[in-house]
Amino acid sequence: MKVYIASKYIEHKELNNNIYTALAKAGINAFLPKSINIDALTKDEMYTVAEICYDEIERCDVILVVCPFGKSVSSEFGYAIALKRVCQAKKRIVVMNLDFFDEAMIYPYVDKTVNSILELITYLKEFAE
Repeated sequence: MKVYIASKYIEHKELNNNIYTALAKAGINAFLPKSINIDALTKDEMYTVAEICYDEIERCDVILVVCPFGKSVSSEFGYAIALKRVCQAKKRIVVMNLDFFDEAMIYPYVDKTVNSILELITYLKEFAE
């Protein structure tokens, strides 16, 4: 199993690192987009980052969306939903700190909501069995 962490890069920096570290300690493979190490300042760099991220979303079994989120995470989330619709049960979408319940185009595709890293890991381990 592999988890894609879709989260705000700067605002959630510490949380993202804590999630990534906890998943690694639990033996769960994860991808954190900051690992690309490209500043994405030019259009070409943005394209490279986007392609790497979209490829990783395709490879991952679980997409973790951390709320609140902005435009880039919205794009990752939307792409995960599109893949889930095509691949059916092959993709799981987990949302941490859910802050939307009335979004008809998003909420129905959420498989699980969690409020802590421990809750996330517990769910992932159950899902992996």
